[in-house]
Amino acid sequence: MQLLINALIAGSFAALIAGGLSLVYGVLRVFNLSLGQFALIGGYCCWWLYRVLDLPLFLSMLGALVIAGIVVWLCFELAVAPFYQRHRFLPLVTTLALSMILDGAIMMVFEEDPKSILGLKHPLKLGSAIISMEQLSLIILTLLILCGVAWLLNATPLGRKIRATVQHSFAARSLGIRSAVLHRVIFCFSGLLAALGGIYLGIDQNLTPVLGFSITIKAYAALIAGGKDSFWGTIVASYMIALLEQLAIGLPWFFGSYIAAGYQSSVALIAIMFFLIARPQGLFGSKFRTT
Repeated sequence: MQLLINALIAGSFAALIAGGLSLVYGVLRVFNLSLGQFALIGGYCCWWLYRVLDLPLFLSMLGALVIAGIVVWLCFELAVAPFYQRHRFLPLVTTLALSMILDGAIMMVFEEDPKSILGLKHPLKLGSAIISMEQLSLIILTLLILCGVAWLLNATPLGRKIRATVQHSFAARSLGIRSAVLHRVIFCFSGLLAALGGIYLGIDQNLTPVLGFSITIKAYAALIAGGKDSFWGTIVASYMIALLEQLAIGLPWFFGSYIAAGYQSSVALIAIMFFLIARPQGLFGSKFRTT
């Protein structure tokens, strides 16, 4: 039971980040390798506002999202906008360089010591399992956000514009859809989802400057496993990979021995390799050919 709850918590965190990554790839066809750093910016800014400036937690979260939104927008203008329409692989290089720059900046500003936004948590007992109120709020908030994204994509004029741009960008532009503005909105929204995930990471665990790469890898594992063109496939894959991670270290293997917790992050890499070899289109993607 505890393993399932842990998987639900970890999967909710991963779903926020991987969902934003799926939106960016679906609309812009851009692989953003700095998404993990955006998550850390949100978490560290919330820690600074809450712990250093002593603001209420809710205001600290809102302030962190505002700061992260500004940073994400500037990063798009500097590292993505000049390149993504020239060649789809150029942003892969520029966002990789951006992630290294942000890693260095985060380490210089916030130093290497682990940071935790909340010290004391409020546990709840569910049968034989334990979950905190903060973790439960993460799960509920993630479900609400995902339902909100579903409503946005399927029941609003903005969602229709997004779907039209995904299907055919040039045709959508000929119909008067301002694709350049839409691309900025989607990219910034994905960054805000990542920042919110980073805030909850700081509330649930500890923040360290070296977490950015592992966060990005898990998001890409969910994107590849679920299908690069399937938003909901990516969400489902986020929870599946989180469950596999918990089972990998929570159950006895190899004649009753347990796998060390340090190998937990390798599950995402194994998932990427497996799906690239066995099913490149992902679980929910469709196989197609181009000529």
